[in-house]
Amino acid sequence: MHVELVVPPTTKHNSKPNSSTPNSKMFPVLVFLLMACYGILTLVVIEQGHVIQSQRNLIQQLGQDSQQLASLKGQVAAQQAIDKKRAKPGASAKDKTGASSAAPAQKEQAQKLLSRKARMEKQPLQADDKVDRRRFPSQI
Repeated sequence: MHVELVVPPTTKHNSKPNSSTPNSKMFPVLVFLLMACYGILTLVVIEQGHVIQSQRNLIQQLGQDSQQLASLKGQVAAQQAIDKKRAKPGASAKDKTGASSAAPAQKEQAQKLLSRKARMEKQPLQADDKVDRRRFPSQI
């Protein structure tokens, strides 16, 4: 029986491992790409914060505009009620429009009255003073 030992050609075992492997060459590039991605992500988050803040400001402005519109509608309704109250009960619609256009001084007085009412603060009613009709039904 004959046994042969085949040994592949050897390289230098005492030398340092080769530093030019593909993994070690790509490592700095991968680190750079990772840092660039984090930088871009940070910029996106900051920009989203600015967008959210501007939307919050717009919503607040819309709320204020809505309140102003509601108060103007209330003033117009009060003005119409005052005009209706001052108008003669038997007058036709044409007479009412003619009377309202002929009396701008009355409109100014009504607007002053409305602005005074808007500025006045009403004191809250005490709970004891206010009668609640729902608590005293006439029929059960």
